[in-house]
Amino acid sequence: MDKILELLMFSSKAVGSIFLVAAAGALLVRLKIISHESLRVLSQLVFFIMLPCLLFTKVSASVNLQQLAEYWIFPVSCVIYVAIGILIGMLAVKICHPRKEIRNGVIAAIAFANTGYLPIPVLVAVTIIFPCFAGSKNAGDEAVALISVFLMGFSPLLWTVGYSLISGHKIHDVGIKKIFTPPIIGMLLGLVVGICPPFKKVICDNSGQLNFLFNSASVIAQGTIPCALLLLGGLLANGPVAGTVNKRSIFTVILTKLIIFPIIGIFYVIMLRKLGFLPANLMAALVLVVEAGSPPANNLVVMAALSNHDMEQGLATILFWSYLSSIFTLTLVIMTAMWVFG
Repeated sequence: MDKILELLMFSSKAVGSIFLVAAAGALLVRLKIISHESLRVLSQLVFFIMLPCLLFTKVSASVNLQQLAEYWIFPVSCVIYVAIGILIGMLAVKICHPRKEIRNGVIAAIAFANTGYLPIPVLVAVTIIFPCFAGSKNAGDEAVALISVFLMGFSPLLWTVGYSLISGHKIHDVGIKKIFTPPIIGMLLGLVVGICPPFKKVICDNSGQLNFLFNSASVIAQGTIPCALLLLGGLLANGPVAGTVNKRSIFTVILTKLIIFPIIGIFYVIMLRKLGFLPANLMAALVLVVEAGSPPANNLVVMAALSNHDMEQGLATILFWSYLSSIFTLTLVIMTAMWVFG
């Protein structure tokens, strides 16, 4: 019992520290210190340069060919998570009976989680706060690298299957530019450098001729986590829009995405370990469990704003209540994962 309470305390600190930064973003928007136009600019900065630099530096410095061969299960797991989410979502809409305009949005909210903007700062905070990671200076880098490998499966699915659900367009109508986004390009470049020792030596080593490129990217990358969290809070600052989606649909998304899904994730990781597909690595287990328990992807609202305005406010309302609920559910998810796998 004492161990569970201790884990709960550390989990609360990790999740609380992250959502306090997001709350600061929401407050700045509510006080009109940051405008909606500023949020749009900040979103572009994070998406086009900060996150790509973060993924590039962490992956290139942390991943090698042997590790990549060991962690093939991460993009595969992403595909499995999305497939399970779509199946559960299709069942959920039969139970909660959302309006026709938001039906596919509910399915997408269950199937597609926030795989990068939230798990990265949460797991970096975990490595800082939990004593078991105190002796590992590279634990945070390992978390970012594993999330990056997971993203290899997520981005193509989000901008094909996810975009098709939100927009109503067929999958083959999605352009290649939507799949190979700047964060994915940054991650892929990091993989190339990481698995090629000559490139790694020239770019990542302090004595390398092109190390100045790595150092510059590292400076830009340092702004990713605080800016992404301020952006997340700012996007949720206006709160829910009444009447756009029924309460049963909101409750169903919260129940399935934030409670049932992480339970599935924990048993999934246990199965992978028994089958020998996942090494007995605490961080590897945490990444897969946190990815399973993350709230819906905020890019879903961006997609709706671009292609389906009838769904936009309903999705924004679902995301508002999901992120608010995830303050408590993510705390319990991390505590349980540390108890089971730690």
